[in-house]
Amino acid sequence: MGTTLLRENLPEVIYKKSKTLNKEQVSQVLDFITFLKLKEKKDLRKNSLIDFIAAEADPEMTLDAVRQQLGGIKGNLADTIIKSREERV
Repeated sequence: MGTTLLRENLPEVIYKKSKTLNKEQVSQVLDFITFLKLKEKKDLRKNSLIDFIAAEADPEMTLDAVRQQLGGIKGNLADTIIKSREERV
C-alpha cells in the first residue's frame, strides 16, 4: 500500500485494524488518541506533572487493573474520613 493511498484511506485503515483488537486494546487506542489531542495544547507540554507521569507511568497499567487493585481496599473513603474525625475527638 503506497503512502498516498494510505493517507487517503487512513480512517478506513485504522477502522479495519481496530476491529482485530480486543476491548482492552481498543480502550488503550482511545486513551492514546485522547493523549495526542491533549498534547497539542502548549500548556500541557510545559506541565511538570504530565512530564512526571509520562516518565514514571507504567504503560502496561490499564484502568481495569487500577480498578482491580483499588477494589481490594476494604471500606470506602467516606468511612475512613469519618473514623479519622472520630479518633481526633
